Amino acid sequence: PQRMKISAFLPMLLIFGTTITAPALAQSETETATKEKKKRKRRANPKKEAKELELLQRSATLYWEGVRWNDIEKSANFIENGNDRMEFQQWLEEKIEGHKIMEARVIRVDVEPIHERKSEITKIANLSVAMQSYKMPEQVLTKEVFHQRWYRKQTGWWLEWVSPIVQAREAEKADNTK
Repeated sequence: PQRMKISAFLPMLLIFGTTITAPALAQSETETATKEKKKRKRRANPKKEAKELELLQRSATLYWEGVRWNDIEKSANFIENGNDRMEFQQWLEEKIEGHKIMEARVIRVDVEPIHERKSEITKIANLSVAMQSYKMPEQVLTKEVFHQRWYRKQTGWWLEWVSPIVQAREAEKADNTK
């Protein structure tokens, strides 16, 4: 009689066991598919990030080439707002007047993604640029490190620049409110 109970129980276990494990099997297949998607997404991101960094590096290099060779328009192309661009050209021309820039190179890039969905800006980058220059007529070599902030929009990477005139107005407003 005990043999009969066990032998009757085994087919039942097999029947109910497969019924019970089928949803679990389907769930594990779904989990596996999800994990595979995440892996593919992770694999795709480094390539995309590398392209973004390459574009930023190229934009910054073009900007600094413009500064180095006194091609103000080339550098001004990285100012997004057209009105600011005109003022930037005048400002930069005054800044580099009498200077001979020997070398300017990007030495550090830190990029932060912007997670706000409604923001036009998708990334912010902080760059450090090493520059060697001398001023005429002294011809004493100076080495400086400049820090810049760039932002990424659909249209490309743009240099964040605030007009000195606007800065002065904002400082004046802040002083008047105290």
